[in-house]
Amino acid sequence: MANTEDGELVSLGEGPVAQVLAGVHGTTGEAFALKVYPGKLDRRTRHELDEELAALAGLRELGTALVPDEVRELVDGHCGIRMELCAQSLPELVAAFGPLSITDTLALGEALASTLAEAHQAGLVHGGVTPGNVLFRQTGAPVLADFGLTLRQAFPRDLERGVEYLAPETVRDGTLDERTDLYGLGAVLYLALSGRPPHQSRPGEPADAVTLRVLGGDVPPLDRPDLPAGLAHLVSSLLAGNPDARPIDAALVVTRLGAMIGPAVPAPSTSAAAHAPRPRPLGELVAEYGPTTGTPRKRRTALTVAAVAGAAALAVVAGFVLTNRPEELNVPPAPVPTTTPPTPAAAQVELATPADHDSSVDLSWRSSTPDLDYAVVVAPEGKPNHIEYVRRETSHRVDVEPSLKYCFVIQGTNSLLTVQSAPQGIRGAHCTQ
Repeated sequence: MANTEDGELVSLGEGPVAQVLAGVHGTTGEAFALKVYPGKLDRRTRHELDEELAALAGLRELGTALVPDEVRELVDGHCGIRMELCAQSLPELVAAFGPLSITDTLALGEALASTLAEAHQAGLVHGGVTPGNVLFRQTGAPVLADFGLTLRQAFPRDLERGVEYLAPETVRDGTLDERTDLYGLGAVLYLALSGRPPHQSRPGEPADAVTLRVLGGDVPPLDRPDLPAGLAHLVSSLLAGNPDARPIDAALVVTRLGAMIGPAVPAPSTSAAAHAPRPRPLGELVAEYGPTTGTPRKRRTALTVAAVAGAAALAVVAGFVLTNRPEELNVPPAPVPTTTPPTPAAAQVELATPADHDSSVDLSWRSSTPDLDYAVVVAPEGKPNHIEYVRRETSHRVDVEPSLKYCFVIQGTNSLLTVQSAPQGIRGAHCTQ
């Protein structure tokens, strides 16, 4: 937890350098993310950052670059970058739903390559294109976050963390340029298509084995029956160990992906392939594939499900920034579903009596609705609530303070509905809802 002028912040996670927090604007009620770096900026670095962000603002109209809203000096002197709060990242999406379809991967790749092409044309290098920096808005539309070299140079990362996505020259000598951005794009597409990084740690191998494989430059070929040869070749060339063997620039990648997607209006032809519909931007896929009041018009994709679940997750974050009173612990109501479930009366989550182990509590639950993604609401006596996301798990251990009373609630969501268990307390806590 942390405090700013907007009130309490909830930790969302910690990256190779910075910690990411979420909060709610005290006046507008809008949720936002705050990336906090482990130190101050000197005057020169702040000037360079301001210039970089001014140039980055030119990409805002693309809609696929996450442009920070402001730079803050926090009360402890640390640097904070405030930005839009997105629903989830590409690794979270893939972990929950598996590899993307070929259609969605092509659409994602074209969006990211177009963003890099515009950035490079403007003289901007991203410097950290990894799956973790590919985020999805509530609509399902992708954005590329964490642009720029200034903060990367001011707060260097540990190259052993996340090395499986780094270009060999970055690991070797710290190089960050347009060609390492292209390598990062290849790593993103590799994960989207396979569900794993280009260089994956193997059981029992030494800690530096992955680093040595990255430096060697050999990436295991993608093994997927529906993978078009052209896409496999493009990903392989983006991940070439020799930077000179990669595509000449991001604009060429856009062209090659566009050729695989096909023309917006198919030319007259007798071949079925020529008449294949062009995939829309990912944000539009959500609107088309999402559930309607009756039967969905088309099969929902993983991106659609993730977008709706992400919207519920954002509502959860907004509701969790609460302070509890002793003896009466408040837990937030379930977020309002974005669509009306077909059988709401049948949907429920039942939380079993928590097993209190003094410094930890074991929770388990069951639901009448299959395939829900779950979040555990932890409400300690006299302290702010916090959330722990557990995806499809139906049991979870929570670390607690032995001297405090606690209440717990389980919230589950899918593309159609959001449901919530009745609260359960320990140590005599009276839980209200």
